Amino acid sequence: MIVRQIRRRDHDKKKKVAAYCRVSTDKASQEESLETQSAAYDRLIRSNPEWEYAGIYSDEGKSATSAKHRTEFQRMIADALDGKIDIILVKSISRFSRNLVDCQTYVEQLREKGVSVRFERENIDSLNPASSLMFSLLAAIAQDESRSISENVKWGISRRYERGEYRINNNQVLGYDADEDGRPVPNEDAWIVQMIFRLFTEGTSVREVAELVTAAGGHGLRGHAPLSSQTIRYILKNEIYVGDRVLQKQAPVNYLTKKPDPQAEYKTYHLQNVHEPLIDRETWEKAQSLLRRRELDREAGVERIRADAHFLYGRLFCAQCGAPYKRRTFRESPARGGGSYKTWCCKERGKGKAGKGCTNPILREAELLEAIARKLRMETFDEQAFLRTVEKVLVQEDGEILIELLSNAA
Repeated sequence: MIVRQIRRRDHDKKKKVAAYCRVSTDKASQEESLETQSAAYDRLIRSNPEWEYAGIYSDEGKSATSAKHRTEFQRMIADALDGKIDIILVKSISRFSRNLVDCQTYVEQLREKGVSVRFERENIDSLNPASSLMFSLLAAIAQDESRSISENVKWGISRRYERGEYRINNNQVLGYDADEDGRPVPNEDAWIVQMIFRLFTEGTSVREVAELVTAAGGHGLRGHAPLSSQTIRYILKNEIYVGDRVLQKQAPVNYLTKKPDPQAEYKTYHLQNVHEPLIDRETWEKAQSLLRRRELDREAGVERIRADAHFLYGRLFCAQCGAPYKRRTFRESPARGGGSYKTWCCKERGKGKAGKGCTNPILREAELLEAIARKLRMETFDEQAFLRTVEKVLVQEDGEILIELLSNAA
């Protein structure tokens, strides 16, 4: 009698029921759809006397091809596995997941805990053994539909790019707003971009540009946060500021991983002078040249060059090991007067066992400048002429130098 009473109580216990809703965009029409779905499920659950309301979980503007970033979905799964939910109601398999592996994995985890997922459109209950094969088939179809949608979207984007059509959204690019056609138009923050390019092309380091522009009232794109070195580099490399657009800069994303697909074929489109620039072409080219040079300097082991650094720094290299030459101060012996003089030596010279690194010679600065002047056929060394014409100076093992000219000076 007691056993029968316990079993009857277990049978009569209300099922804790929740529902999951999702829309893939945050447009107003989709927001309304999400509210409608949520309200319908709320009424349905509360109207059933055998059910106990366990909540409505909803994700807005989230793709179903990955569950990783759907926070409400993840919270629902955690609650269900924790015993807080017995039944999950969902409109369709595609609302639950368009990723076959995700879909089967989560449903199996819930099944092991005795949690039922009921798909309204397909009329499938995940706890029903007879529905297993049909569920797997429909989950695969949902994933393939997602692939087809992705391919159609990518095709449409490529056709627009071929026609030179592009759009930006407001608050997406510092210094620009979008007009009624989605094209960039300068706004009140344009001065920030112009100041960044001006300071950088004058020789100011990226870090110092960030500090100076922030001190002048400049800010980043969102939240008026201080500018970072990373943001400055991004702005300096963004062709939009010279009136150009490069469309399809990287491979399109894989519809499942949401990361650029290295196997995908794509074409890059470079549009020139298609909207009002914030900087002139000459300033843009100078900035790109400086960025390339600093990148090459970093690869060669040249440390960050200060605005007041010696003009030879970053241009004088060891022909033996490829390392940059660095400036050093040496002192004469007391017997020779005890004065000081400047020298240049390979950066790798002091490395190795017992300081026995690169053996390329140390050069006195005065003699080095005289040698460069002779190579360039100058009567006396001219710093500005040197900077205009010389790309690199190589010091050979015997102390002789080789000079590589800039391409526009050859």
